[in-house]
Amino acid sequence: LASSGAWACFDEFNRIELEVLSVVAQQVLTIQRAKAGGKKRFVFEGADLPLVHTCNVFITMNPGYAGRSELPDNLKALFRDVAMMVPDYAMIAEIILYSYGYMDARSLANKLVQTYKLCSEQLSRQDHYDYGMRAVMSVLRAAGNLKRKMPDEAEDVLMLRAITDVNLPKFLDEDVPLFQGICADLFPGVQLPSIDYSEITAALTDQALKAGLQPLPSFLEKAIQLYEMVVIRHGLMLVGLSFGMKSSAIRVLAAALSQMAAAGLCGEQRVKVSTINPKSVTLGQLYGEDDPVSKEWTDGVLAVAFRSFARDTSPDRKWLVLDGPVDAIWIENMNTVLDDNKKLCLVSGEIIQLSEQMTMMFEVEDLAVASPATVSRCGMVYVEPSQIGWRPLQASWMAAALPGALPEDGAARVNALFGWLVDPCVAFLRRNCRELAPTADIGLVVSLMQLSESLLREGFAAKGGVAEKDVPKLIDGVFVFSLIWSVGGTTDNEGRALFSGFLRKLLDQSVDKSPNRKDYDLGAGLVVAYPDFKLSVALPKEGGVHDYMFDLAKAQWQHWMDTVKVEPLHESLPFNEIVVQTVDTVRYAYLMQLLVAHRKHLLFVGPTGTGKTVYVKAGLDALDKGMYTSIETAFSAQTSANQVQDIIDAKLDKRRKGVYGPPVGKRCVVFVDDLNM
Repeated sequence: LASSGAWACFDEFNRIELEVLSVVAQQVLTIQRAKAGGKKRFVFEGADLPLVHTCNVFITMNPGYAGRSELPDNLKALFRDVAMMVPDYAMIAEIILYSYGYMDARSLANKLVQTYKLCSEQLSRQDHYDYGMRAVMSVLRAAGNLKRKMPDEAEDVLMLRAITDVNLPKFLDEDVPLFQGICADLFPGVQLPSIDYSEITAALTDQALKAGLQPLPSFLEKAIQLYEMVVIRHGLMLVGLSFGMKSSAIRVLAAALSQMAAAGLCGEQRVKVSTINPKSVTLGQLYGEDDPVSKEWTDGVLAVAFRSFARDTSPDRKWLVLDGPVDAIWIENMNTVLDDNKKLCLVSGEIIQLSEQMTMMFEVEDLAVASPATVSRCGMVYVEPSQIGWRPLQASWMAAALPGALPEDGAARVNALFGWLVDPCVAFLRRNCRELAPTADIGLVVSLMQLSESLLREGFAAKGGVAEKDVPKLIDGVFVFSLIWSVGGTTDNEGRALFSGFLRKLLDQSVDKSPNRKDYDLGAGLVVAYPDFKLSVALPKEGGVHDYMFDLAKAQWQHWMDTVKVEPLHESLPFNEIVVQTVDTVRYAYLMQLLVAHRKHLLFVGPTGTGKTVYVKAGLDALDKGMYTSIETAFSAQTSANQVQDIIDAKLDKRRKGVYGPPVGKRCVVFVDDLNM
């Protein structure tokens, strides 16, 4: 810089570590002293350099975020502070709108600024809401695109459409009516003409059905909002809890656009998607790092994917999806990518330019720890699991997972049982029981489906099949047993006793079905939908519902202890290896073996000292050694992703490049102890 006389702007300066900042302070001081002395040449860190007096250093920084350091005093003294004020949004918006060809720019700019002012005052406070300059700019960009597409449309219609398209996807359900009210007040009498999305909707529906998903209106709406956001932003975030259709929306939209490109519709291009979990590797493995010993540079996974997309000259859309939690450290390195610079700056000094066809997408649960700098740079699409509920998942599961031997009226019976029992049981659990580990409503229903599927497959796979008269018994028993160990399985002992009493009443159809019931607290507005049949195998009256298992062969309920022979302990057993058979050891071993046999993942949750490790190890020992191999590992506070990978890889055979597996013909069960460490 000193030799060329250039001006340099160091952006986000205080994200450098403190030790490095002190060295930088010394270097800047050397240059400033040489300039003050009017020298033509000066000595810089042992090298004699020419000095051009026009050189200067500017820095920008946001104080007080996570992942930012305070500037040391010797550095502060070298720079003159300039505090940046909030700019006049209305004037900026007015100038930009004039440049896009709007005639009524002044009043539209004022309406835009007023919209954001009212939104910030009246809507709920959420981590992913942002009403700053970047949000205004994205609306203006959208308004410019619309003006080019529809030059003859009324300008207030175009402005309202731009404000709605950019902001509506990010609002929570309860904020949408407020936002629409604000827009109606500021744009009185303006009706938005409906946009023809028929071609993309047809492609989305087609691809959703191919993927075994249900093309719900709410799903198609979110996919179209995602598409609109891809068009106007190069960085965007899908925010929402698990089972909110984030990954499915990206996959189905990518497939739909590729299908439209193949058919030559709307001038669309094919989509290439690359997905990375940023939290599964260290920061150095994500962006790249120098080897601490040899100082050799190694590229990170993100840098490799980013570079290959940037070098790809084809006209295809390229989406780089980062699916994992956002923290202030790794996401801040994306700042230059997500703002107007569109450059990924690596520690090695390499700078990779984002190409026009590239889009950065982030799938996150929340933005609680993201800085305002990150939130303002990204377009937001908010999804809520409550928008889809569990019924579409059940419809897809019924179509794909039920055993083929199940007759049609059997499937109808399964459907009726879902409609009758699931909502009341989940509502009762949420309002009356305590869970050891928090679960999502849809998560409980998914575990119910997995248990039911495993048991039904086992029941219908029995020799000689199932007699027609026993089909209702088998379905009822399997469903109630699965319900007990999914929805009723996550609560503590007190909750199990409460759940047990409620479930018996519900199965007897003696719970008040009206929404204004007095007998149980199930929340407002829940109507119990009793079917036109009674349960064909009643639960025994003694004890709790968790004390019984459903015997598939006899199609009847049995106490857990009646299913095993209690053998006397061997005298030669060491004291620490003695396991006394109790109802707990029997039922957890049964559930574990059932789910492992049907390749379902399993999580044992409970306080320390309740025998979780013993149950699992006993279950692993009981597996058929000719069919299964097992790998055991335990997590600690010092465990790294590489160590876990090495432990698992070391016990697997390499099949081909990048593919590892157990010996051919066997299945591998991985047991992770102390997962929450």
